[in-house]
This record gives sequence, structure tokens and C-alpha cells, in this order.
Amino acid sequence: MFQLQSALRASVVLLHRRTHVAPRTIPAPPFPAEFRIPDAAPAPDAPPVLSSEEVNRLWQHGMHEERLFHDRLNYFSAVEAGLLGVFAILYHKEPALGVFVPLTAVALAFALLWLRVQVRHWRYCVHVHARIRSFVPEYARTVAAFAAPGRTDGLSIARPLAFAVPLLFAAVWVALFVWVLVRSS
Repeated sequence: MFQLQSALRASVVLLHRRTHVAPRTIPAPPFPAEFRIPDAAPAPDAPPVLSSEEVNRLWQHGMHEERLFHDRLNYFSAVEAGLLGVFAILYHKEPALGVFVPLTAVALAFALLWLRVQVRHWRYCVHVHARIRSFVPEYARTVAAFAAPGRTDGLSIARPLAFAVPLLFAAVWVALFVWVLVRSS
């Protein structure tokens, strides 16, 4: 029995050697010089090396913060548009100064709060994207290729959205406040 098992194992090994084909490796083409990683040790002020899980978490966090920035922008815009609709409906019904002064004051305060929140969050998004650029070389190269004068952070549209949209609504509320005061006197 032992001889039969040994003979069977030997025939299986022999059969495997005859049928097994080693995988063919194709040499990778050489990378351009700007994409090669230098062999030198990292500089002392270089950022620490992150694992792929840490880089993925950082990337996901950056995408989450950017989405949160735009979601807040949509939310605030919808609330401000709703307040403008309330203003228009109430003004058309009866233009009473006692209703419009508090309404415009609250709406203006809301627009200024919105400006504060958006600017602070935009600055945080810039910070997170700078960290992503330092740990993800492909992202840094993409942003560098896109960058032009005035577009250095990869978030070229976020800054005007953070500043201009809340200021535009604030200017509309100030203009409406002045218009109501002028019309009532």
C-alpha cells in the first residue's frame, strides 16, 4: 500500500511539472524621469510615510469635506431663496414696515453667518487638500498641471462660492431693507 501511495504521489508531481507553465512576465516600460521615485532617503522635513489605508482615509475625508462644503452652500442658498420668497409674498400682500425690518434683519444676519461658516470651511478644505497633495503624488501632479495664476489649490471654484454667494445675498437684503425704508416714508 505504501509503495502504491508513493508511486501515485510521484506521478502527480511529474504530471504537474509537465502541465504547469510558468507565468510570463512582461517588463514594464521605463517611467519618464518626472514620475520616478528617487532612491535617496527622504528629507528630514518630509512628511511621514502613510500606509495605503491611511492615505485612503485621508482621501475619503477630503472628498467628504468638499461635498459637505457644497451641500452647505446648497442648503444656505435654498433657505435664503425661501426667505426672499416670503419677503415677496408678504410685501405684495401688505407692505408693513413692522414685518419687513425684522425679516430683513434676520435674513441679513443669516447671510453673514453663512459667510462665516463657508469661509471657515473653505479654509479647512484647502488645508485637507494640501495634506492630500503631500501624501498622494499623483494628485499633486494633477493639481500642478491644472494650476495657473490664481488657481493653486485645486479648488478653483470653491473660493468664489465661499465668498461671493453669501455676500451677494447679504447685498440683496441690504438693498431690500433700504428699498422698504424709502418706500415707507
